[in-house]
Amino acid sequence: MNLLRKQRIFYALFLMLIVFAAIIIRLGYIQFIQVNYHLENSERTMLQMSVLQREQGIVLDSGRGQFIDRNHKPITGQLIWVPVLFPLEDKLNGEQEQQHRKLAHILNIDANQLWEKWSALHSPIYWKSPTGEPVKLSQAQIQAIRQLQLEDVQALPYMDRYSALKENGMQWLGYLSEMPDGEKPVVKLEVKDPFNVKTGAAGLERSLEPLLKGLGPTIVSNMVDSHKKPVEGMGPRLIAPHNPKYPLHIQTTIDLSLQQKLEQLATQAEVNEGAVVVLDADNAEVRAMVSRPFYDPADIHLDDGSSVNQATMAAVPGSIFKLVTAAAALEQGAVSSTETFHCSGHYGKYGLACWKKEGHGTITFEEAFAGSCNVAFAEVASRLTSSQLLQAAHALGLGQQVGYHREHYLGLQDFRPFDHEDAGEVFHSADILKQNDEGIRIQTAIGQRDVKITPLQAANMIVTVLHGGQVLSPKIVSEIHYADGKLLAEIKDQSLTQSGMPTASPFQIHSSTAKQLRSYMEQVVEEGTGIRLQQAIWPLAGKSGTAQVLHNGVEKNNQWFIGYGPVNHPKYAVAVLVKNESVHSQHKATALFQQVMDVLAGTSD
Repeated sequence: MNLLRKQRIFYALFLMLIVFAAIIIRLGYIQFIQVNYHLENSERTMLQMSVLQREQGIVLDSGRGQFIDRNHKPITGQLIWVPVLFPLEDKLNGEQEQQHRKLAHILNIDANQLWEKWSALHSPIYWKSPTGEPVKLSQAQIQAIRQLQLEDVQALPYMDRYSALKENGMQWLGYLSEMPDGEKPVVKLEVKDPFNVKTGAAGLERSLEPLLKGLGPTIVSNMVDSHKKPVEGMGPRLIAPHNPKYPLHIQTTIDLSLQQKLEQLATQAEVNEGAVVVLDADNAEVRAMVSRPFYDPADIHLDDGSSVNQATMAAVPGSIFKLVTAAAALEQGAVSSTETFHCSGHYGKYGLACWKKEGHGTITFEEAFAGSCNVAFAEVASRLTSSQLLQAAHALGLGQQVGYHREHYLGLQDFRPFDHEDAGEVFHSADILKQNDEGIRIQTAIGQRDVKITPLQAANMIVTVLHGGQVLSPKIVSEIHYADGKLLAEIKDQSLTQSGMPTASPFQIHSSTAKQLRSYMEQVVEEGTGIRLQQAIWPLAGKSGTAQVLHNGVEKNNQWFIGYGPVNHPKYAVAVLVKNESVHSQHKATALFQQVMDVLAGTSD
């Protein structure tokens, strides 16, 4: 029994030794090896994170990618110097109080106000202006703060994302918002205040979020004890990810100088709601996209609707849709340019009247297009089917999202830069289409009833006509670069059919039809509703539209003008929409179209 007992004790001790050895090995692994592993979704190691847990800090740079225009001008991201205040370790002596009063003088603020805020600090802060933005220091202020040699205040570089933008019409850019709750725990390990790190909520900021979010923020922090008091002798330190490839730079197709000029024009024209879209006629790249009302990406108010991009929102088009009706009729052989119609001012059915009360008299179809005669187009629509109208609309890029789109590209399942782009519609439902009702079809043919299109689609419809019927996909991003300047990706031009969109129409209008439509649009300026455009710098062509809408129960008009210039060698396709104007107001859209084209003529090579 004695021997058996000794054997049991030996085995028990041996087992305990193995367990203790395993624990020691595990602790050693954690202490010396695992602490150097990078955490998931972070560039930091466990060792670094354990230090961060004992620190209080603020973000100087979110590490987020930046946007530049086609000429490499920065759109987002301005580096400014700001005063950063750290919690005070002890009560100040007389000399230190004097130094802090000097600081108040440097910052042009009341010393008591500064002290009241500072003495209550438990973590670092930027000193902010009354508007809530970090105070931007001048070179003289930076030098003066450094000469004070205070440990609890420093002038530090801060990446201000939107300070150079203020109120603008670049809703395509979007804005940032607080990170969703599901993502906050990971970020909370990175910085103490999870609300300092934001995510894209709209526009390019949202659609390209996976490419923009970077590897983590740059933080300035100070060590604190268990009572959140600064540790004596441990000054502030800078923590930043180290990777020469990030953050990425997104190069847009936008000409920032042109964008800002057109924003000024829209303001001067008193456009309260609407959009201006300028596309390069060669490749459908967006050169400018202005949305009214303006928004401030740093101060979003969702209830006022200013953050919505009107350029990608569908609106009732009115007579610019007659391009579609004309295309359908020409394709089906339902009309010729020289066929004559008689307009007395009323169609005689469905309560349809022409905008010209006394009528146009006897006119050709080409003249009917130039003069935007509803009666002639009603007659032509009666010869078509609803399906033929819809087919022509799809062939011109309407009733579907036309913005650039690729699947499984750059690590994104769906690469679609235009955020929340409306598809618009021609007929509200398949049932309406099946009915093939003549009254509905005639209202549709003049751009009323269910028809809705976006200014982006309208401008791209012009590009389609200029390309003989080929529908291109407008793009707003051209290249993506690493932080060191090397190219990550070039976003190549593509047609709508190449995008793989299931709604892309296999039907394309003939080049002869496109040529005829160009001739019609030239006649609009030569002798039709756009005759005032003869005063423009370039010879122009296009189509006007006035759509009847109800806005808050009141009758209003959507004013449109879409077209291109110069006529002989088109460089730009432009769409102008002025929404919800008084039914008796002048046609602002036509006047603004000319002003936009004159700016383009003045800036063109």
